Amino acid sequence: MAALVGPDAAAQKGGFRKLAPGVLTVIPPDKTSADELLHGDLLEVTEGLSRPPENMVWEPKRAPANTTLVERARGRSFPRDIWCLEFAFKPPRMIEVDIPAADLKMQRKRVWYLVYRVKNTGGRRTVIDKQDPTKLTTVPFETPVRFIPHFVLESLEALSDAEDLAKHRAYLDRVVPAAMEAIRRREDPRQRFYNSAEMVAKELAFGEERWGVAVWTDVDPRIDFFSIYASGLTNSIRWRKRKGAVINANDPPGSDMEVALESLRLDFWLPAAAGAAEQEMSVGYRGMFERMTLGSRVLEAAGWPATTKSNPAAALERMGLKWDDLLEPGGGGGPSLLPLEKVLGTIAGLKDPGARATLVREMFGDVGEAALESLAAAAAGPVDAEQDKRRRAALQAMDLTPEQVGKDPYSALARIVGKLDSQPGYAQRQAMAARCFGPAGRRLEWLSKGAKAARALAALESVAIDPSSMATSNAQAAFDAVRPSISAEADPAVRQKVLQGVFGPRGPELFAAAVAVHEGIDHDWIFRYDTDGPGL
Repeated sequence: MAALVGPDAAAQKGGFRKLAPGVLTVIPPDKTSADELLHGDLLEVTEGLSRPPENMVWEPKRAPANTTLVERARGRSFPRDIWCLEFAFKPPRMIEVDIPAADLKMQRKRVWYLVYRVKNTGGRRTVIDKQDPTKLTTVPFETPVRFIPHFVLESLEALSDAEDLAKHRAYLDRVVPAAMEAIRRREDPRQRFYNSAEMVAKELAFGEERWGVAVWTDVDPRIDFFSIYASGLTNSIRWRKRKGAVINANDPPGSDMEVALESLRLDFWLPAAAGAAEQEMSVGYRGMFERMTLGSRVLEAAGWPATTKSNPAAALERMGLKWDDLLEPGGGGGPSLLPLEKVLGTIAGLKDPGARATLVREMFGDVGEAALESLAAAAAGPVDAEQDKRRRAALQAMDLTPEQVGKDPYSALARIVGKLDSQPGYAQRQAMAARCFGPAGRRLEWLSKGAKAARALAALESVAIDPSSMATSNAQAAFDAVRPSISAEADPAVRQKVLQGVFGPRGPELFAAAVAVHEGIDHDWIFRYDTDGPGL
């Protein structure tokens, strides 16, 4: 059987803990909060009976003010018996198994799974001293527990241009009988493993431990960073008034409240997730995804000049553009094309064709110059009759014709890019680009990255960071290199603008998440309300 180790027993390396297969990490029951005695108002009284016509707020003449019904409903104590299971887990793994499909045929699928062990260590309750009611004592007690497992695998990760910087993905634990036997043979043929449905059938006696498996199917194979949320390990709860709720006197108790059970969050990292099913998953930490994502953005910008043989920051300066002129608006629809639109519009305003060509090469390199020529040719040059019909219809909506594009390509391209950027979604933008440019439309995203790289490089230089010094860094090192200078900016408005310039519109939000938690914190006990949104 696997050795039992504490959560800090494995060596730290590169911001994550790499666990050997079979090693069990034990997380003791959460005893950090005094959940056995909660306090709160009876809102059905303090709010529901405080307005006309039932208004029961009054000031007694011959009794203390706190003896009225409304005042006595404030700050009430709610004692509860609290239990919390000890939870232990092995590193998540993948396995390929044959699963019955809808057509009754077997289908080979890769499933993700987590082997875990739960143990009933009892509970705790608050006891009031009979002689002195102000004296409270917390005592342990033994109780059977019915574990109702609820495992959710979640990821916030940029996986394509259409999904922009982050997109929420969540997968519920599933009962897959066909996978259980294969997992048992792989992990320990002598051990009984329960799936989530079997785990509920019988209570855990005090001191009893039980092994289980959480299974997920159809997980996006591109995911590298993810968290697993385990609920049902404790009966500890929190409650709050639902946002926007107006509590009336006749409302049933609790109908305007929302309740959250305490969950355990486990953080993991899977390098090159699309690789072999035997690949190990490593323990990560909260904020690791954000750090690696932001560091990757820095590396992408820092490597742009060498990759394209360009000098985009200098090109911005020669155009008379400031890096904050290229800041993008927030919102959906995929990455904004506004920076590219402004760059093309500025180049179009130059009267000297030679100066235009020089700035294009300085901004985008020779490859970028060829890409722009390809786009102009696709929008103005000869094409087959069907594509010409689609092209003319799309350009007409922009008050353009192919002939006008040919006469003034930079101005026309700037207008087209602006129109594309105004589309409500990424799919609509791609469809319009295909109508205007055919297959050449793919080059727009690459040119857009060049404009954003210019902005990022200039923004880094504004806080005395030399991007060229990061050419050989990895993503974590790149983030660590830029973090001190950005954090040292005393003016919050300037700091936010720099973050937007380097990382895009969600830069401030992701940077805050990246620096909020210290490395090494690979799990946490949290309360998540349904209305909090993904990943909170």
